[in-house]
Amino acid sequence: MIPAPELRRHGVSLVPLPLLSVEQAEILHTGSPAARARVVIDGRRRLRRSLRPLGDIDSVVIQRQVDPLPGRMLERTVTNGRALILDVDDAIWLPEPGGHPLTRLRRNASKLRWLAARAQHVIAGNDHLAEWLAPHAGNVSVVPSLVDTARIATRQHADSATVVLGWIGSRTTARYLDAIAGALTAFAATRPDGSVRLIVVGGPAPTVPGVHVEAWAWSEEQEARALATMDIGLMPLPDNPWTRGKCAYKALQYMAAGVPVVADDVGVTARVVGDESGGLLAAAPVDWQDALGRLADNAALRTRLGAAGRARVEAQYSVRAWGPRLAAIIAGAA
Repeated sequence: MIPAPELRRHGVSLVPLPLLSVEQAEILHTGSPAARARVVIDGRRRLRRSLRPLGDIDSVVIQRQVDPLPGRMLERTVTNGRALILDVDDAIWLPEPGGHPLTRLRRNASKLRWLAARAQHVIAGNDHLAEWLAPHAGNVSVVPSLVDTARIATRQHADSATVVLGWIGSRTTARYLDAIAGALTAFAATRPDGSVRLIVVGGPAPTVPGVHVEAWAWSEEQEARALATMDIGLMPLPDNPWTRGKCAYKALQYMAAGVPVVADDVGVTARVVGDESGGLLAAAPVDWQDALGRLADNAALRTRLGAAGRARVEAQYSVRAWGPRLAAIIAGAA
């Protein structure tokens, strides 16, 4: 995330110009082909109108790309006469496994190379992304996904007959929960009936026998409510080129809230969580069951790992820690 309020403290003002609203983005993922086309066309028109009065803007930050369509007209319009800072937090040059087939038509790799070559500075979310971007860009810095810890309350853990598991994500990543459904069912079988809840924010509810699953539509309020409710945060990830480029933002959110994480031992997520640093890592389904059992039965352990995770985020992944560096990158490009 680009922390606009924190950057203002360092003399950099950002004007957010999203292509799509939250409601339009939901239609893009779930609507009919005609509805998806309509929101993209409307979003492109609105963005062009928004740019007209901004002639005095001297630099622009592009997150990933401007236009989901393969053409570069909007990118040319946005960057014309302005310094460009390109921010990349996913391996978008790859087709997302299980993603919508139409995403293959975007030609993201070609556009990303084009943007990187024109950028005064490229911000990569991790070393894996920076390695791909470096041959196409003159100046690349690694800045991890950042969390505003000041806006997230710390979870207070206590012993309870019910354990609340939590997952926050999107429709496209919700399928990762299927890989641990068996481990969750096995874990629930060791506990009294009805004592395991799973809150899923931002995706459809998976079928997990023995677990009471609740699907909550994403909003900032629901996300905050989930972080204040869950005892353990879940971060399942398959090991593939796409997931190795993920920046572990959801794990950072759990940790910032003082919620211990159980995560697959994959890519950047494994380094962010760190075994016993902000949670527990799992290399196999049986590890998931064991980790959940350890945390569910020990509020003191959840408190200790939650506190360690919160401290880790504040020191290494918070907007306060990285605000000066980000402001210097943007001001330097301008």
